[in-house]
Amino acid sequence: MTTAPEKTGTGTDLTDEKYWDMLNRKSVSRFFLLAALSDRPLHGYELKRSIGQCCPGAEPTDAMIYPTLKILLEGGYIASDVVSDGTRQRKVCSLTPKGEAAYAAAARAWAKMLPWLQQCVAGAGEIAPELMIDQKLTDQPVIRVWT
Repeated sequence: MTTAPEKTGTGTDLTDEKYWDMLNRKSVSRFFLLAALSDRPLHGYELKRSIGQCCPGAEPTDAMIYPTLKILLEGGYIASDVVSDGTRQRKVCSLTPKGEAAYAAAARAWAKMLPWLQQCVAGAGEIAPELMIDQKLTDQPVIRVWT
């Protein structure tokens, strides 16, 4: 006998993968935004496209990108310049030194989390077989892609 997925007190269905996709998208989009800007200055649409390439199927929405840019701009993590390409003007964003430090801090935090995420995913039986985690003697995780 099959039963319907249970709802939490808030009406959220934790068995719905779309719910988890949304949470993942929200949590990593700021990190991927900083990563994209660490490569070169970009405007909003380019950022959205760049992050979407990192997260196929979990592309950020405009409602995620532009408020985040505003927060980062107000915090001094990015700078914005208006650039004209002849037909339109765009705000092109770049990391400030404070933004570079934030990106490095975020990378360190994610690096600590990744092995545990992979361990939990493996425990659920959902890890891609080509991904493995090795532990060095320094207890720093090394992710190997087996080909």
